[in-house]
Amino acid sequence: MMTPEVISSLKKAYMDLLNAENELNRPQEDVVTLSACHNIRHSMRQMLNEYLKAHDLPTNAQGSLSALLDASSSVNDAFGKVDVSDIECKGMGATQCDGKYCLAIENVDCCLKAANQVKDIVWREFTF
Repeated sequence: MMTPEVISSLKKAYMDLLNAENELNRPQEDVVTLSACHNIRHSMRQMLNEYLKAHDLPTNAQGSLSALLDASSSVNDAFGKVDVSDIECKGMGATQCDGKYCLAIENVDCCLKAANQVKDIVWREFTF
C-alpha cells in the first residue's frame, strides 16, 4: 500500500540517486566515486525495500541487492531484467557492502545504470 511514508522514502531515494548522478557529472578529476557509489547503493536498496513495502511484502533493509531484486521481480517481471552483474557487492548484505567500494568510474557508472533501471520501473508503477 502506498503510504505517505513510502512516498517520502521513495523521494529521498530519488534524491540520493540524483546526488550520485551530479557527482559523476563533475569533471573526472573532481569526482568522488566513494560518495557516488554509496549514494547509488543506498538509493537502490531503499527503492527496492519501499517497493516491497508498498506491495505488502516482507522487506529486508540488510538484504543483498540480488535478493531484493528477486523479491521485487515476484511482483513485476521487469526487475528480473535489471543487470547487476557488474555490481561487485550485489550478493552482499548492506553491512558487508558498506565496507566495499568500486572506485573506478566505469564500475560506478554500471551501478548508476542499474539504479536508474530500478527507479524507472518503480516510477512507472507509482505515479505520484
